[in-house]
Amino acid sequence: MSFARSGETLAGEYTVSGMVRLQGLLASGDGTIRFQLSGSMTAGRPTLQLLLDAELRLVCQRCLEPYTQSVRSVSDMPIARDERELARWESDDPLIDGQIADPKLDVRNLAEDEILLSLPLMPRHAEGECSLGYECSPGDESSPAVD
Repeated sequence: MSFARSGETLAGEYTVSGMVRLQGLLASGDGTIRFQLSGSMTAGRPTLQLLLDAELRLVCQRCLEPYTQSVRSVSDMPIARDERELARWESDDPLIDGQIADPKLDVRNLAEDEILLSLPLMPRHAEGECSLGYECSPGDESSPAVD
């Protein structure tokens, strides 16, 4: 909590190859996730803000070829002293995504959690970049004709 209250900042990067849960979703284990963890007081609560930036190799679910997906995430997490305080905050605001203070917070694990939540549900190339040769607009239920 002192990290948040004093407004400290920690920045660095992690290799994707060390993130076991993320590995199974990637086309390649290459790459890094850049992070910045900043503390502040927000609405009278100690808060951590985690900024993440990564370029990850995913498999397009249209053509099954790899492509690069930019992932950027910003997460604000109020830090509670204990479970009671967090429960009180959550009863006041059900959308609060808080954490209980832990002096041994695993930033790498937190970054992996946030990256996993930021990945597209159905990875695919941007429109016009897929090798299949037909366009599929969001919500388009048609499929190419098969002879």
